[in-house]
Amino acid sequence: MIAAASRPGSGPLLWSGVVAGLLYTAIVVVGGVITPGYSHVTQPVSSLYESGSANGAAIALAFVVYNVFAVAFGIGVARFAKTIGGPRARAGIGAGVTLVLTGIAGAIDDVFPQDPIGDPITTVGSLHIAFAGIASLTTIVATVLAVAWLLARPNARGFSIYSIVSFAVILCSGPITAAQTAANSPQMGLFERITIFTFVIWMIALSAYLAMRRGNPQFAS
Repeated sequence: MIAAASRPGSGPLLWSGVVAGLLYTAIVVVGGVITPGYSHVTQPVSSLYESGSANGAAIALAFVVYNVFAVAFGIGVARFAKTIGGPRARAGIGAGVTLVLTGIAGAIDDVFPQDPIGDPITTVGSLHIAFAGIASLTTIVATVLAVAWLLARPNARGFSIYSIVSFAVILCSGPITAAQTAANSPQMGLFERITIFTFVIWMIALSAYLAMRRGNPQFAS
């Protein structure tokens, strides 16, 4: 099984999670710079490509590319879990599948820009909210399944603990972000970034962690 795990092609897919996370971070930072009057504290990430924004189309396209890498990473996780087998392999496969679904929902969400805050909600804006909700849900499910998979491997307990902490942060900050957004709080952007970047950093870490253990017999045992 170790030889199978080291087959050409599996490595790039697993490393694509690192690429996705770094790309997302770059898009948010650069997007904020090139968007007139944008605030990372008061505005959500989606405002970077909201309807009528100056560079909205280009930023949305960049986020689609990010989601393509996220889908590739999910495929890599699912293949890796299936290849090495072992305890709770189905949970690992499920984590990969839900990461794929997260990327797909995110890419579709990028096609439907949000309405400017304070404007009436349109059909396009409603679709944006719907797919953003789906992506948020699958993100949580993917994290839970990854934790369940990794906890079954004695040599992955350290990363499992980190994953549990990340999940706890997401679980706590997510509802706070939703409440802040509903109240149009001046700190909504800050709270949203706590939730989003906890996941993004976890994805980068998981990507590097799995990619560097593709041929490790202790991890596959």
